[in-house]
Amino acid sequence: MSRKRSHFTIVPSAELEELRRDRERLNALGSCCWDVRFESHSNGMDGDYTIGIEVVGHYMGKPCARVLGENYNENLRAAIDQALTAEAYPPERPEYDQYGNPERRHA
Repeated sequence: MSRKRSHFTIVPSAELEELRRDRERLNALGSCCWDVRFESHSNGMDGDYTIGIEVVGHYMGKPCARVLGENYNENLRAAIDQALTAEAYPPERPEYDQYGNPERRHA
């Protein structure tokens, strides 16, 4: 008679919460059918590049492709988090205040 072995890994609660948050992010990408676009931008003449990340939603009305979240510091999690807090139908890409925080637009 063989016993079924169970392996458990104990992780700190902070790490477990971050894993749960990552699961929410992945579920949102899949359930909302968002695209993640990576764009490379030159930093100047030194030959270095930075990667910009955009989370794009697709809608029936114009504009059909709308940027819901973006991050130009190569942080995919931040771009998805911004998309999760975006208004349901933003008119276009968000504007930023002087501190780099997205501003809410009023119609």
